[in-house]
Amino acid sequence: MSNVPSPDQEVRIGISDPKRTHREDNVRKRYAELVFHNQEYQNAHNSYENELREMECIENGTPEKLKACWDNASRQVSAPSVSFGTLADNWLRNVKNLCLSVIILSSRAAIRGGMLPEAAFCLCDCYSQEIESCNDIPQLADLTLRAEVHFAELVRDVKNGVPLSGKSLGSPHISRCKNYIFAHLHEKLTVQDIADALHLNPNYLSDLFKQHEGQSILQYILCEKIKLVQNMLTYSEYTYSEIASYLGFASQSHMGTHFKKITGMTLREYRNQYHISNAPFSDS
Repeated sequence: MSNVPSPDQEVRIGISDPKRTHREDNVRKRYAELVFHNQEYQNAHNSYENELREMECIENGTPEKLKACWDNASRQVSAPSVSFGTLADNWLRNVKNLCLSVIILSSRAAIRGGMLPEAAFCLCDCYSQEIESCNDIPQLADLTLRAEVHFAELVRDVKNGVPLSGKSLGSPHISRCKNYIFAHLHEKLTVQDIADALHLNPNYLSDLFKQHEGQSILQYILCEKIKLVQNMLTYSEYTYSEIASYLGFASQSHMGTHFKKITGMTLREYRNQYHISNAPFSDS
């Protein structure tokens, strides 16, 4: 029987036995041997400084600077004594693990840059699943670089939308508020609902949010809903009325009015221009 827990099982995090296990001993032995071997033959992993520069580009929301980091990393790795490291005996599995490591690091850098943690985690999951489904090494490398750029672009978008008066990262209440909104975008949210969930006074929360973000909570919710409408119009086959219902708009017309006001396009215009599919639509 497998010892891997099923998704519905409770997983307890902690060390069950304070004594060292044979697997930990194996790691310690392998670590000592690897350090000795690398020192003896002057082998080294890729530059940690370059990794920091890449993550800084993501954290700062500057995707255009990533290319310079990649060029520098390529020159360093081309040296015979430098490698990306070995995370698995199987070469394909090793490449996938390296790609997953970069994507995880990128997601955390994006969070530090202001991206909502839950949004970053979701994007990290999606790229990780795509990595697992791919067995072509050049495609894996390309997808990983595109993931870095994607995270950097999302951080840039966040920073472009943050007023000079302050950042949500400076207030845990604002961060919690945004995370709650992200997790409940499909509902008809009110300030009172959010304040109750966060155990805060609604007037205090509204004033604090406006002070930090330069817009009201309801304005922020509407903008986030419209972003999700854009994603659904681009990547899904849902009808306009289904999207409106899912996101808690009063009607398709209500959603369309707000959508055009914010994007300058009708629902149909946006879908016709950006939708990624050859499937026909039933919307009239």
